[in-house]
Amino acid sequence: METRPHTPSDELDLHELLFRLRNRWPLFLVSGLLAGLLAFLYLQVKEPVYAFRATMLLGDQGTGSKQAQELLKILEVKEKGTKMEDEIGLLTSADMVSQALNRLPFSVAYYAAPATWLNTLKEVQVRERAAGAVPFRLVPDPNAPQLTDVRIYVEPQADGRFTITADADKGRLYSLPTGELVREVLDVHLNETVRAGDTLRHPLLTAVLLPEPGYPAGGSAERYFVLLRDHNSLIGEYTQHLTIKPIDRESRIIELTSKGTVPQKEVQFLDTLMQSYVENDLLSKNLTGQKTVAFLDKEIGHLSDSLRRSTAALSSFRAARGVVDAGAQSARGIQQQGELEMMRAKVATNRKYYQNMLSYLRENQGTTQIVAPSSVGIEDPVVNSLILQLTDLNSQRAALGVNASVENPMVTVLNERIKVAKESLTQTLANMTRAADITLRDLDAQLSRVRGSMSQMPENERQLASLQSKTDFNDKNYQFLIEKRAEAAIALATNATDKKVVDAAGMQGDAPTAPKPGVVMLIALVAGLGLPLGLTLLLDKANRRIQSKEDLSRITAIPLLGVVAHGSKQDKENMLHDPKGPLAESFRSIRVNLQYLAAGLDKKLIGVTSSVPGEGKTFCSVNLAAEMAQSGRKVLLLECDLRRPTVAGYFQLDNACAEHGLSSYLMGLSSLEDSRHPSGVRNLDVMCCGPIPANPTELLESARMEELLAQLRQQYDYVIVDTPPTGYVSEFFMLLRHLDANIYVVRQNYTDKGLISQINELHREQKVKHIYIVINDMHFTKTYEYRHKEKAYAYGY
Repeated sequence: METRPHTPSDELDLHELLFRLRNRWPLFLVSGLLAGLLAFLYLQVKEPVYAFRATMLLGDQGTGSKQAQELLKILEVKEKGTKMEDEIGLLTSADMVSQALNRLPFSVAYYAAPATWLNTLKEVQVRERAAGAVPFRLVPDPNAPQLTDVRIYVEPQADGRFTITADADKGRLYSLPTGELVREVLDVHLNETVRAGDTLRHPLLTAVLLPEPGYPAGGSAERYFVLLRDHNSLIGEYTQHLTIKPIDRESRIIELTSKGTVPQKEVQFLDTLMQSYVENDLLSKNLTGQKTVAFLDKEIGHLSDSLRRSTAALSSFRAARGVVDAGAQSARGIQQQGELEMMRAKVATNRKYYQNMLSYLRENQGTTQIVAPSSVGIEDPVVNSLILQLTDLNSQRAALGVNASVENPMVTVLNERIKVAKESLTQTLANMTRAADITLRDLDAQLSRVRGSMSQMPENERQLASLQSKTDFNDKNYQFLIEKRAEAAIALATNATDKKVVDAAGMQGDAPTAPKPGVVMLIALVAGLGLPLGLTLLLDKANRRIQSKEDLSRITAIPLLGVVAHGSKQDKENMLHDPKGPLAESFRSIRVNLQYLAAGLDKKLIGVTSSVPGEGKTFCSVNLAAEMAQSGRKVLLLECDLRRPTVAGYFQLDNACAEHGLSSYLMGLSSLEDSRHPSGVRNLDVMCCGPIPANPTELLESARMEELLAQLRQQYDYVIVDTPPTGYVSEFFMLLRHLDANIYVVRQNYTDKGLISQINELHREQKVKHIYIVINDMHFTKTYEYRHKEKAYAYGY
């Protein structure tokens, strides 16, 4: 009897695993070939993807227009640093990408399908090409809805015309410039022929087809088609491919990278994006200076008219009255009046600026650019601080809006802070306007008093002083504004951006970044080995059938008596007459183990059973009985399976057993001698089933059956009892009390593990004793535990 050392179920035996995998080498071969084929097809079908790189310098606030403005002291704004994250956020924003794409003709994508065996049934190997790499160019009408994301095939004809076809189950019409969906179209069908340069007008497509200048003439085996893309989908695609990051933590040089299948398009996109960003930066920096110059021009125009009128009035008065100089007595009054008028003019100018800024804020609720008050000579730290605060909040809101939605809590907080800052600035300007009104009323009152005292002076002196004061006031204000206008113009003229393109866009390396043949083949190799490996482990784990003694050790403690080797049909037929080979040696080993267990005990009646039919119960009974008889013992094979008898077929006793057998004996129709037949094997007699009875259960539990077994026990050394299966009928349990030992047969890769639970429970409760297991039909070449027996039983034969 073989011992069965228990191995924990979670312990992995690499030798056993390799043994199992070796037996499935055809699966590994097929899987490897299939994975290699798929990898080859993938490399042929997948478009190569290239990587592109460009670098750009982001300057600081101490360069460009800011430096010029600081030098000229036009805008006394507190210096504010620019965050790298904000710059990158603006550069990757959808608005900036949209501006770059507006300058590029990317709404039409050109594709070519070569005439290869891969495209025989369906066009799977296609390559996108740049404009100019196909023999035509399609120019869609931007004002008409166009069919997008549907293959539109274009076939050049020999006469210079183009045939345009498109077929699809469903399509969409978009406005290409705006990305607005016009309508959906079902059952798309387009088949038109148009001359080069003529406009194709169709409900699905409005475009002009032009031959590509310089493209080589002659036919081509390739098929060409185009895909129209709306603006919004292009923005999403290029935003996804674009990556921007600083080259170093402390550096202000950023690296722009992108990936694409068409090198020309990716290079154009990166260069255009950087150019658009530089132009936008310069435009943004010029906006403040332009607003300042416009405001000063307007004020200078008003003062110029006032100065001209006051000078003309003074000259006319002097000419008419002959007055050259006012008396010394009016000098003090004139000086006081001039000072008050200067103060009033300054307050009036400030009030006008406040009113202009207040109107500007109310009319432009979303503005982010405000002219600083100091640009026209007004010094107010409160207003300056509020404007700086509002500008900083708008910058933060613009940077956060790149990746955050409107519902983002941070966006909501910034919007609220911007609203509060605008309201504070508006309220401050309104208060300052009211304060200026009060000051103007006070100055008007003082001027009234001075003018009242001046009226007492001689009329000529008073009028001359008034005209002279007005002229001097207008002249001083005019000179002041002219000076500021010149300074603002100089600042605007010297404005320069602090952004600079360091390296223009270029491809990284000479080969595509994807797909990489080495990586693809490595993945194919891993998949080709991993899939069958995983399948093998899964099948082993999911297999509920007995495979080896290790499986039995996990579910039952019943001892293992031995294993029966798998044999061919010829081996089984020759067993009884030529007991050689693995099968004979298997039963010989079982017989020796059984005799060893029965030494010193009176175990003459040995029952052989199984769970279900087909496990080899009768086969083992016949051959075990033959092996015992050939060893010199007198043996009887008793067939007690009265429902499905098969023993007679092993000994060619079908005719003899058809009339006389166990059933006829139990029914009293035959004698023992009539029912017992010689098998043709020395020392072995057979008592077959006989006629199949209608009441097998009653016969097997009858007193005559008990008397028969007692008689056979006296006449034979061993009686091998072929009993019915335990899982189907109950006859085995009626015979169990008469049996001295029991052999329970299981079949490799046939018997379900759950079928052993019934006999295992009986053994655990000690209701059945002296029971042993035999594994039938063991494939030594497929079982790790018995791999060493593959040729062992052929030793000496």
